[in-house]
Parts: sequence; C-alpha cells; structure tokens
Amino acid sequence: MDTSANEATGDRSLVISFVVVAYNEQHHIRRCVEAIEAQEGLATHEVIVVDDGSTDATADLVREMQDRHDSIRLIQQTNRGRGAARAVGVGVAEGDLIAMVDADICLPRTWLTTCLASIEEYDVVCGTAVPDGDVTYLYNTFGLTALGAPAAITIPGSNGLYRRRVFEHVMFDEQLRNGEDIDINHKLLDRGYRLACIPGLQVEHRERKSLVRSVGWLYQSGRGATRQLFRYRQIRLPDIAFGGALAVVATSWLARSRSPWIARLLMPAYLLATSERHVHGRFVASGPARYRSRYIGAVVVNAVLIAAYFAGRTVGVVDFCLHVGQRNETLVTSVREASKTSEDSRSVFAHADEVATESAPEKHRSAPDRPALHDRPVDLAGDDEDGTGESSG
Repeated sequence: MDTSANEATGDRSLVISFVVVAYNEQHHIRRCVEAIEAQEGLATHEVIVVDDGSTDATADLVREMQDRHDSIRLIQQTNRGRGAARAVGVGVAEGDLIAMVDADICLPRTWLTTCLASIEEYDVVCGTAVPDGDVTYLYNTFGLTALGAPAAITIPGSNGLYRRRVFEHVMFDEQLRNGEDIDINHKLLDRGYRLACIPGLQVEHRERKSLVRSVGWLYQSGRGATRQLFRYRQIRLPDIAFGGALAVVATSWLARSRSPWIARLLMPAYLLATSERHVHGRFVASGPARYRSRYIGAVVVNAVLIAAYFAGRTVGVVDFCLHVGQRNETLVTSVREASKTSEDSRSVFAHADEVATESAPEKHRSAPDRPALHDRPVDLAGDDEDGTGESSG
C-alpha cells in the first residue's frame, strides 16, 4: 500500500481503496489505473484490480504496472459478473473510503479532491460518465457531442466514492451479473444514506463495443430492467417507454384488418420517435449539415438498439410470469405434501390407538361397574379409612 501522504486530503491518516472491476479490458486498464495514480491529493491508498475471468491480457498488464506501483493488488477469479466482482473488492479493501471505478473509466485529475470536498455532507458521491453506457456505440461511431446527462440512478457503477461504514449494512448482490448498481442504490436509500452526483464532475467513459455487442447488451439490460421493475415497483421513464411500445403493438394488432399498412408502420414510427428523444437527451442536436446527417444516422441505428431493449423487456416479462408460475406450483405442491403428511399422521395415530386398545389387559377392558362418586356415602366428620363410610374410633 502506497503511504506517500499528501496534505491536500486534509487527513494524513485517511486510507482510500480504489476497487477497479475489469473483464477483458486490455485496451483500457492501463489508462484507468494510471489516472488513479495521478490523482491530485492522493495520500495513503491502494488500488485493487478485480479481474473477473478475463481471457485477454488484462491481468498481464496489471502485473506490469505492479512493478512500478506497490499500491496495486491483483485479484483474479472465474467470471461471476459485476456484482460478485464488486463484492470481492469491497471485502478485501482496507480503506476508510472505498472508490468504485470501472476499468473503462478514466478519472480526471481532480476527481478525488472534488469527491473528498463533498463526502463530508454525504455517504456516497460520484461524477457523471460521458458518454453514458447505453450510447457509447453511437458516440464512437457517429462522433456526436455528448451532453453529459446524469445517469438514471444517483450512483452509477462507473464511479463512486463510498464511506466504508455503508458496507456494514449493505453489499453488492453477488448473484447479479448486471444491474448491481441499481440494486445497491435502492438498498442505500432504504437505509437512509445520503447520495449525491456532483454537478460538473465528469469522468471519461472509453468503452468500445461493436453493434452486435451493443444489441446484446441492450437486450440483457432490458431483461434486467423488467426484473428491477417487478422487484422495486418503481416506474421510471424507460418503463413508460416500454408501456407505450406494448400499446402500439396492441393498436397495430387491432388495426391489422382495416388498415394493414398503418398497422405495419406504427411500430417503426414509434421506435424512431423514441430513439430521437433518447439521442436528443444524450447529445447536442444542432450543428452544421454534416453533423445533422450524423445525428440522423445515430437516431436510425439507435432505433435498432431500442428494439433490442424492448425485446429484452418482453422476455423479462415472460421470465417473471414463469417464475411466478413455478413459485405457485411449488407452493401448491408444498400444501399438498403438508396435507398428505397430516393425513398420514392421523392414520398413524388412529392405528396406534387401535393397537393400544387391542393390547390393553383384560381386567382394564372388562372392569366391573363401580358406583359413581356422587352415589357413594360421604363422611363429613372424618376420613373414610376403611372404605365403609364410617369414621374410625
């Protein structure tokens, strides 16, 4: 662990742990770690790189950097997803503050000092990733100017500075391969922790995905978004957009006989309109004619990505219905088994009573009738020792 104290932190005893989650990030891991080591006001710290089963040269590059920085630790594990990787990193971190950073993020030099200035009033703070994760393909392909719009959640997975104490009560869900950042946001808010995205603090998002990978990522994001809707029961703007898509599908089906052409055009028109609103919220829309043509191209391609997202949402609904059906079936089976067990128990007890009756001594089964207690004489003067009803002496 690097112990080169710097008075800019305001506390020489403060230890900061940077947890970097990486999966096949050989093109970005070096810049990410070097940007961390170059932070202004960096005092006692450690950089924990959790390699989540990379199949490229990510781990080798981290080992090379370890020769120059004794603050770097490398943890390798089989691919388990982001939730498990983040939880592992937090579990081994020794810092009073824990910074979560994705491997495709490049922090500005002032990220730490800016976060430290705000963490006094909050429990978790972060900056805004530019561009946002759902439009990186459009940003890289069409060269649009990003607006730096805040993420849909307060603290995204891309970057965040946490007080260590929050992890005494909440933790990243190791079962979630994605959506773990949304999950922990809900947990933090439920616990009453204070979260803030610092205005004006932007981090560079250098992710590069092909169109095919982007389609697959949006599809999986759609499935995860449906899961989150049913789990947390909080309606967000993407949920409303998906509801509109379902309404368009229903309208197209009803209009298929009267106006087949209109029925066929409704969904493409809705996708393009939704795409334009999405792109408009992420990038500058106005500019020279050449820029406008690139902007229109981005809208068209983004419509394909949104279609993949809606497909994922639909599959997510099916997944939820199947899960509910299986749960109900399991419940019915459990009730039936409990009922059967109860019937078997009654049968056993009934059989035991029969056996006890049959094996009872003959004198107990054919005992002569005796007068009832109220038919027997009562001695009010003393004890009836000899059973005759008369007092002795």
